[in-house]
Amino acid sequence: MDVRFWILFSFVLFTDVTSSTKKYSYLSEYPETFTFQRSLFDPSTVELRTMRIRRSISMAMSQHFGETTVMPGADIHLQCTVNGQHPGKFIWERDGILISSNTDSRYGISQTLSPNGGVTSQLNISHIRVDDGGLYACVAHHGETQLAHHDRMNVYGPPYIRTLPPFKVLSGQSVTLRCPYYGYPVREITWEYKGKEIKPDISQSSRYRRSVPSSIEIFGRKPKLRIKRDATVTSDGVLNIAKVNKNDNGGSYACVVRSPSGEMAKRSFELQVVEAPQLEEILLASDLQEGQIVQIHCNLKSGDSPVYYSWLKDGKKIPNHLKIVERSLEVFSVLIIKNVSLDHCGTYTCVAANHVAKVNRTVNLYIKVAPKWSEEPQNTSLLLGRSGHISCSANGYPQPQTHWLKKDVVSETWRPVLEVAGGGVLSLSNGSLMFDTVALSDAGLYTCHVENGVGEALSKTIWISVNKPVTFDTVLRNMTAKLGQQVTLECQAKGDDPIRIMWTRNEKPINPLTQRVKISEAKTDEGITSVLELLQTETSDAALYQCRAGNPFGADVYTVYLNILEPPSPPTDLSVDSIKSRSVKLSWRDMARSLAQYYTVQITNSQRLSWSTAREINVTRTDEIRHVVEIEDLQPSTGYTARVAGGNQADLSLFSTPVRLTTTEEAPTSPPLAVQLEQTESPGEIRVRWLPPPADAHNGLILGYRLRAVPQLGVIKENQETSDKIIKTASLYSKQENTVTGLLKGVRYAVSVAAFNSAGTGPFSIPLFQDTREGAPEEGPSSVECSGMTSSALRVSWQPIPPHKQAGALIGYTVLYAAQGRQWHNATTLVTELRLQGLSKFTNYTIKVAGFSNYGLGPFSFPIVCATLQDVPEAPAEIKLLSQSSNALLVSWKKPNQPNGRLLHYTVYCKPASSNDGPQSYRVDTQPNTDAYERTQTMELKGLTEGRQYDVWVTASTSIGEGPESRRVTNTPSQRVVAGVASLGGEVSVAVRNSLLLECKSVGAPPPRTVWYHNQNIITHHPRFTRNRDDSLLIKSIDQALSGNYTCLAKNLYGSDSVVYQVKVLPLPDPPSLRATPYKDSVVVQWDEIRVYNNESLAYGITYNLTWRESDGPWQEAWPVARESRLPGVQQHTLIGLKCGTKYSVRVTATDSVGTSIPALADVMTLGGAPVPPPSTDWLWSNASHIYIQLSGWDDGGCDVTKWDVEYRPLGSNLWHRAENKAPVDMNMGWSFYEGLYQAPPLRAMPTSFAIGPLSSANWYQLKVTATNDAGVASTVYTFATKNVDGEEIGPPSDMFDLNMLVIICSSILLIVCVFAFICILFKRRQNFSSQYRHSIAEDVKSRNESMTSQSEHKERYAHTPRIYTSPVHNRKTSKNEMFEISPYAEFALGFRTFDHVENQDLPSRLPGRPRFDTETSFQARSESDDSDSTSKATMSAIPRRHCRTPHHR
Repeated sequence: MDVRFWILFSFVLFTDVTSSTKKYSYLSEYPETFTFQRSLFDPSTVELRTMRIRRSISMAMSQHFGETTVMPGADIHLQCTVNGQHPGKFIWERDGILISSNTDSRYGISQTLSPNGGVTSQLNISHIRVDDGGLYACVAHHGETQLAHHDRMNVYGPPYIRTLPPFKVLSGQSVTLRCPYYGYPVREITWEYKGKEIKPDISQSSRYRRSVPSSIEIFGRKPKLRIKRDATVTSDGVLNIAKVNKNDNGGSYACVVRSPSGEMAKRSFELQVVEAPQLEEILLASDLQEGQIVQIHCNLKSGDSPVYYSWLKDGKKIPNHLKIVERSLEVFSVLIIKNVSLDHCGTYTCVAANHVAKVNRTVNLYIKVAPKWSEEPQNTSLLLGRSGHISCSANGYPQPQTHWLKKDVVSETWRPVLEVAGGGVLSLSNGSLMFDTVALSDAGLYTCHVENGVGEALSKTIWISVNKPVTFDTVLRNMTAKLGQQVTLECQAKGDDPIRIMWTRNEKPINPLTQRVKISEAKTDEGITSVLELLQTETSDAALYQCRAGNPFGADVYTVYLNILEPPSPPTDLSVDSIKSRSVKLSWRDMARSLAQYYTVQITNSQRLSWSTAREINVTRTDEIRHVVEIEDLQPSTGYTARVAGGNQADLSLFSTPVRLTTTEEAPTSPPLAVQLEQTESPGEIRVRWLPPPADAHNGLILGYRLRAVPQLGVIKENQETSDKIIKTASLYSKQENTVTGLLKGVRYAVSVAAFNSAGTGPFSIPLFQDTREGAPEEGPSSVECSGMTSSALRVSWQPIPPHKQAGALIGYTVLYAAQGRQWHNATTLVTELRLQGLSKFTNYTIKVAGFSNYGLGPFSFPIVCATLQDVPEAPAEIKLLSQSSNALLVSWKKPNQPNGRLLHYTVYCKPASSNDGPQSYRVDTQPNTDAYERTQTMELKGLTEGRQYDVWVTASTSIGEGPESRRVTNTPSQRVVAGVASLGGEVSVAVRNSLLLECKSVGAPPPRTVWYHNQNIITHHPRFTRNRDDSLLIKSIDQALSGNYTCLAKNLYGSDSVVYQVKVLPLPDPPSLRATPYKDSVVVQWDEIRVYNNESLAYGITYNLTWRESDGPWQEAWPVARESRLPGVQQHTLIGLKCGTKYSVRVTATDSVGTSIPALADVMTLGGAPVPPPSTDWLWSNASHIYIQLSGWDDGGCDVTKWDVEYRPLGSNLWHRAENKAPVDMNMGWSFYEGLYQAPPLRAMPTSFAIGPLSSANWYQLKVTATNDAGVASTVYTFATKNVDGEEIGPPSDMFDLNMLVIICSSILLIVCVFAFICILFKRRQNFSSQYRHSIAEDVKSRNESMTSQSEHKERYAHTPRIYTSPVHNRKTSKNEMFEISPYAEFALGFRTFDHVENQDLPSRLPGRPRFDTETSFQARSESDDSDSTSKATMSAIPRRHCRTPHHR
């Protein structure tokens, strides 16, 4: 009985027993350890823990059940979820016993896969009973890893303990026993040993433990002392025995469970401590011989019975054929071998086991055995040139050693075989002798000697002979003979006699008596030679001939492949696969069994057709059925004729039918001639004149020229502004002239010209140099920097304008600077640095710099802002001193008009008027102010003498220092305090729609009464005015009507005082007047500057924000423009990089210190239109396999074409095929290095021609060409035909069997039938309609009268509502809006808006269903934008975009 058997009944597992145990990781209680438990079939709750082993777990339990308490009869649901590797199985246990659906019909177990990849197992128990309670565990298995969670389920009821059979424990191990009880509630769980209670371990916390003094009896008994030190009981009733032994711990243990009501359950468990077996060492004699009797004894030293013995040999069960007898008693076991032999040698293991442990002892059995032949060597014959093998092996112990000797023929002595034979012989460890390649010298006498030191050695002498088999020096040969010639086949066989030879033809023997052949043989020194002669060869003689030779030692075959040649047949189906400018690809078809070995292709000029002078190209034949050759070094745009013939060693075949072809065009190979440059009157322009290239260098039809102008800047830059212009030509040989515009001013350019045709651009001419006229600078200075020097001076520096952007001789720079909201000032300098003097202290200045020359002022740089430094402030602007009480004065003052920096604090000085002592000073920190005006600062001076006069003054301080004193004010503290207002008034400016808080801080005894006046009118209740408790006045949402003087009057019994505020309400700026001028890819936006009446200085504080968008796209902000005027009072900005022929919306707002105006909107469309296709097929040409389209024949409409799409289909087909351009794109459109200086970048990779192919020759096709640019898409269908193989055009297409024409004819017939049927039906219904018409007249008159009455009521009801018009609208009086009426048959939708007001009626505050707008996007502006969008969608689609080429203004 092994350990598994003991585990099944004792239910205890050990950490040091290497048996198949189960490992449970109870993460809920011991997350860092594995707890070793009993078998799944164990009904007990005994646990045995000896150590904790840390191990990483590849699974994680994300959800598990907890301790549950229920009443009998309820339904319970337990669930566990494991994430990670999917467990292969989930099992459930109760008190260590496996439970399943078969345990009880009330038990249900399910397992599901959760969405997050985890596995969930559920245990459902219905109508639960008391005996269902206990310790439940869910266990997940995955491979060798097991993961478990256990917790109790308590069912209300009396306690009871499940039965357990006796279990056995290994002496010296620790034991954990858990009482398998059920029932609830439970007051305590105790254990007894031999009738005595085991004291609990007070160090463990428990839900059952109570804090009880030791002198108090529990249930009539005092706590008992612990019986044994190594036996403890935890608070939850688990018995732990640290180390068991047979004398102290064996016996009966009883578990006692008590309920609070006094019920008790008790169950005893028998613990049997068993000693592990121990074996004595196994001894064997060292001089054992073969044939003796051997006994192997295994004796038991100690251990409890019963002990079971088993034996292993070399780790396995002892085989039966060894005839080993085993005898075992209780205290020993013995193996008996009656006739020991070599097979019995090995390692023997004695295994002794009882119920708790298994031990073993091992001994090695070896005997000495003399060598015996297992494979005795014999005389052998080896074949020359091949490998050889001779066996010589013997058995014995120790392992016998084998040595090979060879008799030397010269010395007649025996020597080791490795010394005589050399490196070609190898002696293996098993005694075999190996020959890699047998030679004649390997023949002779050999001796195999075997010994192992036991008995007599073995020795055997053999003779090895070497024989020569038949061989051929060459085994394969190919022969070729012409038809009718004599052929001789010879084979030379080498080898030992006798040699026999046989000839075969196609693997069949040849009989010289019946065949047209002659065979002869001749003997040689090395063997024999055989000759086969064929007389007058025929085509059937081509076959596989073999000379088969053999002797008693081997055989070999000599093979000859004989091929009889005859002139081949001519190739067929010669066609042109592809045509290029200087090469053509031809292909032809030949038979699979053609006799041709090569082909000869002839090609000559079609205009000078002469085959005697034709160019010949030889092509080697391949295994392909169709052969292809590419002929190069041809002339572009030239007609050629080609033919092909096959040939072999016999002769050349006839030539095939010739084919005619024309090479495609190539870029011109010569530049234009006589290039001349001339300076124009306008800056940045150069006039160019030239003559076309020579006629023989055109390589096709010259379509136009490319002009390139490269600025000579002296420094190589990747972003050089190279001007590249394409010009279409109408004459091939006349003189050309063009003007290059948009160049840099005052810069030398290298100008070159190149011609281009449909294939690409030719070489550029040698660059000529010409200077453009000077002008105003084209860029502003860069890297403008500014720093404060003093409180009234700034230092401005910048980087000079690049020479190529100066547009000539630069004279100097102009610096514009202005404080915020003030007028601009300018200063001029000749260098790149300027110091600005006499500026305001601590003030932000906006600075921008521009260069100027004799031709005018260039653009300004991007504005920057910098500030002058701080200085000491001026004196406070105003001061006031009031008597507040008999010993206090209240001083108030206003901020200095010029702070000259950030004010840090104020200093208040106070001294008696008649005193010569120094004044007393008080520091008052400045407070942040967020109001519309500067609030009054106040301070209370206390501790003064009543009736004494005091002088008070105030100073302000910045980080630089203290400023001058304010004026001195005098007052005397008194008990009678006259009413006074400490707040200081003055001018207050506030933006419209903001709130304003006016202070009125008053003093007086008795407290004064305050009254507010607005323009001498007392302010009472008003929704805009709020009177606060501190007598301040809050004005809400102020407008122009609320401007004026506000007075606060304070009055008491002794007098009165007042403060006056002059409130000025600042309006929002008006929207600017906007104009937009479109160009091809840009729009020039201009607007008039806003003039602020009555305050010209405010106009300089207005900034403008320019935004734009494409159609209905998102708004984008342009570079902010700050007064960059080209004309006085006009702002201008250019939007560049726009799409050609596209609608854009432009919006400008004005912003000042008050706020932002409503936006001014303008819709504009850039110049250009959709591409215009040519009306005819003059720009198409073809050959036998391709159709070529000259894309330059399309008018781009003023916008560059960005995409070409071509589709084709055979005439009469309905399926279109998308074509790929087979014409190469000329990527190298630039000119090479000239004197190592410049290489212009490529213009763009757009094709100039489109090649469609390969197509069938002599067929009509329909081509759909689609050109796309920014303005639109143009698509046209052309009908064109490929030429035949001779290069000739074909006739017009036949319409008799055209599918499209057939559909049109059938449709016309069907339409005529339907019209005839409609006329018949209409004629029949007309008779019935006349009678119905009379009745409908009366009803129509009645309905019309009711409608007129309803319309009069409707008109009175909506007489005062706004009129609604659709856009666009016509001019009406001074309105800029346009109106027109929509046709009643219109089928499109337009946006609409309301215009004007009816009887001065106000617009509604908010339109239903429409969003509210801020100051930047008012309702009117949004309406205009929507109106313009809808107008463009409705009307612009009907107008061709290509006509929109003139600037227009909105």
